[in-house]
Amino acid sequence: MLPPADDAPHGRILANGRVHPVPGTPEPAPAIAIHRGRVVATGSLDDARAALPDAPVTDLRGAAVLPAFVDPHTHFHRAAILRHSFLDFETLQPGGVDEVVALVRERAAQLPRGAWIQGDSITAASLAERRLPTRHELDAATRDHPVLLRGIGKHVIAANSAALAAAGIGRETPDPPGGRIERDAAGEPTGILHERAKLRLDTSAADTVVPPVPREIRLAALRAGIAELHRLGISTIGEMVRLTEEADDLAALHAAGELGVRVGIHYRVHEGEIRLGWLRGLGIRRGLGDDRFRILGVKVSIDGWCIFRNAAVHRPYRGEPENRGILRIEPDELTRIVADANAQGLGIAVHAVGARAVDVALDAFAAAGAPTAGPWRLEHAHLDLDAPRIARIAALGLVLSAQPAFLPAYRADWEIGLEPERVEAIMPLASVRAAGIPVIIGSDQPSGPAGPLRAIAAAVTREAGGRTIGAGEAIGLAEAWEAHAALAAAVMGDTAGGSLVPGRRADLVVLDEDPFRAGARIPEAVAATMLDGRWVWQGEGRIG
Repeated sequence: MLPPADDAPHGRILANGRVHPVPGTPEPAPAIAIHRGRVVATGSLDDARAALPDAPVTDLRGAAVLPAFVDPHTHFHRAAILRHSFLDFETLQPGGVDEVVALVRERAAQLPRGAWIQGDSITAASLAERRLPTRHELDAATRDHPVLLRGIGKHVIAANSAALAAAGIGRETPDPPGGRIERDAAGEPTGILHERAKLRLDTSAADTVVPPVPREIRLAALRAGIAELHRLGISTIGEMVRLTEEADDLAALHAAGELGVRVGIHYRVHEGEIRLGWLRGLGIRRGLGDDRFRILGVKVSIDGWCIFRNAAVHRPYRGEPENRGILRIEPDELTRIVADANAQGLGIAVHAVGARAVDVALDAFAAAGAPTAGPWRLEHAHLDLDAPRIARIAALGLVLSAQPAFLPAYRADWEIGLEPERVEAIMPLASVRAAGIPVIIGSDQPSGPAGPLRAIAAAVTREAGGRTIGAGEAIGLAEAWEAHAALAAAVMGDTAGGSLVPGRRADLVVLDEDPFRAGARIPEAVAATMLDGRWVWQGEGRIG
């Protein structure tokens, strides 16, 4: 059970620091006064004491204080379970297919025969062979366990023969609409399944054969995941829910007083068990809930991911003249969903990575008229986003939800599939902002790194693996921080978060170094995190 929001009855004062009520304040204040979970004053120590004469004073020893981060696009539930229960290839970092096979073999030795082995966040560019392991290679690790290894973002999976057999995927299985089954020269599935070709190996499918993770394990994973969010300085997440159990688990933690972050929910209403009619029948609309657990709207995904060459593009991928990516939904169906969701009072977020998918999204938004429940969001739009499309996004009044930490994380993947000039033009945030389009920054974890400081550094420097990608598309530090805090909070309907001006919630981070000081670097870690005026995480020795 979380302690009360105000665990200092007389309030608290943080002094001898550099307090930025909004990012990049020209003259940071030395002190901030907090009472009942809210900021009551910023300014000098005398100002803070005048506001709270009986409050204890904590010496910041020159540290910076800034608004805590809002991550508006996450798959936190899946990320937490991945790190708790599955093979996490982002952490394990195998160098080649043989190392992947060895990790699977090691896990098989720890599990009873027939138990599923699952992994996540594997990517071809991180392996020496520049490809995922085939069914036969995974069979060499184990034939006694179904093996299911998911790529970044769950857009591609690698399965062994036991998993394919369990799902009924074989030589005669046709490619479904919006998916592709890779096949060898003899026409047999290789075990690599793209997008909707996952079929019954997709845990979102109603007829999935993949066993569910027990609820007690899910809740344990979420508790550990919340502690990690605190360590990263994140106060609020926008969760993209694909299964009802994901929202149910978060709601259960909230009811038990254990939901230590604020959560805004978008339900995915395509390719899974959740449908708009079900939401309508329950009366679900934007704004239901409270400041810890709130409904925002729905999400629909149009295409796949560019690092697997599945993002829907007009210009084919490098070396693959026939490949223009995959559309996972028909344009007419998307138009219907957007219109219906808008009529139901739900916010709308549409995943569109490539330019062809962006065009489909913009057509659907244009047909829907005007938003009825918060701003419409375009998620990603990373690839081939040219000036005419940017102008159209601006004319429709959309918000762009971007993930700049992808730049350093997936540079190698992009360079495999895209010509150099297309790599340079990925994620043109400066051009988007110049067109007057609001930009919010998130992680899309576990598809990308979850640390906001990494995302902000990537947006500001465009540094990726030792070189700069599209330097002209860098944005300023204050703009990037706003996109990952105040603006993201506002887009999610939170009018009390995102800044530290009096009256706002005391959700803040402490940094050992002030990134806004002339010549300073962007720190790699948060020193302490406060939520609702109480410390939820402190680095060793930082706060008294």
